[in-house]
Amino acid sequence: MPHRRNIATAGTALPGFARVIAFAGFALASAVCVAAVDDRSVCGSVPPKSATVSACSRLIASPATSPHDRALAYSFRANAARANGDTASAVADYSQALTLLPDLLPALIGRGIAYRDSNDPAHATADFDRALALHPKDATALYQRGLAKRKSGDTSGGDADIAAAKAINPGIGDQP
Repeated sequence: MPHRRNIATAGTALPGFARVIAFAGFALASAVCVAAVDDRSVCGSVPPKSATVSACSRLIASPATSPHDRALAYSFRANAARANGDTASAVADYSQALTLLPDLLPALIGRGIAYRDSNDPAHATADFDRALALHPKDATALYQRGLAKRKSGDTSGGDADIAAAKAINPGIGDQP
């Protein structure tokens, strides 16, 4: 009967250099996995950090990233762009996220806010309407739609949405 080696002793027959190469390959693979985990945690950091954009960009570009995770990475990168005042990049990234996941609520609300901040309340209201069609009791979508309506000149409609949002979440709008 031929001699069988178990997994624990299989590497012991490798010459020294081959063992070093095998270990280096394992270490490199482990480092790649750790980098991917780090990119995910940095990309999704709240509030966005300075490294958020590059971490999210690496995830977006990676062929190993699932469409769901790529949509989230686009949305997180858009949050960072919006936080830095770059509403055009934010709208583009939220739109990419919504191409991948059309019902991604944070991307709908985020893009609506970016549209409102770039003085496009009509598109903002459309995104908030879509968010509310999916989640009718979402206080954030109601509140943000109220602000967009006010910006477009519909003060009474905006006030009604803001009152409805405050009925759901009395503290909404109190945050900076």
